[in-house]
Amino acid sequence: MTNTWEDVAWKEETPRREWVVEYYAKVNGKSTHHLTVIRGEDMDDVQRLLMRELRSTYVEAHEIKVTILRMEEIEKEPNASLFTGSFRP
Repeated sequence: MTNTWEDVAWKEETPRREWVVEYYAKVNGKSTHHLTVIRGEDMDDVQRLLMRELRSTYVEAHEIKVTILRMEEIEKEPNASLFTGSFRP
């Protein structure tokens, strides 16, 4: 039996938000400090995207040890007027 238009449950997508992720990656005894912004729906999505980023950054590595320092959603829009005249490209 087919569903009518009213019977179909429409699932809304969760909006993708920006998350700041700060971590150390240790590869072949060398530790590197990283700070990145990842757009994801939730923490699980951000972790999955971080793994993809690590695999593309360290293609030759057999083992990557990662220590997450912070992983938090960016909630505020920056106030650009605070930086006027302070920084130049």
